[in-house]
Amino acid sequence: MKAFLRKKEYLVAFFLAATLGFTPQSCVHAGLREAQPTGSAGQAQDKVPTTFKVAAVQAVSMMGAVRSNRARLQQMVRKAAENGAKVIVLPETAISGYMSSDLRAAWQLENHNVTKGLTGISPEQIAETVPGPSTKAFASLAKELRVYLTVPLLEVDPKSGNCYNTVVLIGPNGKLLLHYRKINPWPFAECGWASKGDRGNVFIDTPCGRMSLLICYDINFEPPNLKKLGVDHLLYPIAWVDSKDSTWFEQKLPNIAKENNINIIGANWTIPLGLKADWHGYGHTLILSRDGTTLAKATSDTEEQIVYAELKIPPKHAKPQP
Repeated sequence: MKAFLRKKEYLVAFFLAATLGFTPQSCVHAGLREAQPTGSAGQAQDKVPTTFKVAAVQAVSMMGAVRSNRARLQQMVRKAAENGAKVIVLPETAISGYMSSDLRAAWQLENHNVTKGLTGISPEQIAETVPGPSTKAFASLAKELRVYLTVPLLEVDPKSGNCYNTVVLIGPNGKLLLHYRKINPWPFAECGWASKGDRGNVFIDTPCGRMSLLICYDINFEPPNLKKLGVDHLLYPIAWVDSKDSTWFEQKLPNIAKENNINIIGANWTIPLGLKADWHGYGHTLILSRDGTTLAKATSDTEEQIVYAELKIPPKHAKPQP
């Protein structure tokens, strides 16, 4: 009976994998780790994946340099996949650029005001639709590498003309799985362009568990909603700005992970080499377990890096709470 149950679990796991484009072999190759066989000698032993490898990319995001940003990020995605990552998270609006690296300039739409002291720059030439050039390019890459990949960009809705701070999740089959618009734009940097997200909290069940998306400032408001939805893994693009003595990444963010029983793959921006920044918050890319433990973090705040960790696959997918 035990052998039968193990076999049933194995078949269920790989049925789920097949529905998202995996074969039993590719589940292992893409970063899933298998349990060690147990039982008496001579018996056929079934192996069920128990963990999977994730990567958080810490990268420079040059404002408006879409082509070079995209090319550099694609290189880092390839490296992460080569090192076995199955889920890869990129920083906030890393394709379009969030702000200038000196925090002197922000995006500004016509008839919108930017925060006093900032220079406004029109996003008309770099704003993209979803689907659009970047989502298509990264979808092709995700399919080639057979990974889950976030695509963070400044989106324009062709119907309304509104702009959104957006992240898309692409699956290992190259399909667009989730489309999230930041519900809580950060007033300082985004008052001149970003409309409040209108797609709500989104999630998807995968062979690795239930995944969801938030963007940077959202973390102050949305995690309790994800807890109610039974989310296992938060894919979290960041472009953080903070004070020098902040303990956000060391204490507050781990507490959010623990309080909401959620793994967090947090990919933050950094600054160009040689820039002497008079602000703080860049770097600190990290991966947190659902008990608040820091599993991995960047070794430098001023360098582009890829942070890796193994996350446990939940024994069964969580269900929404009443």
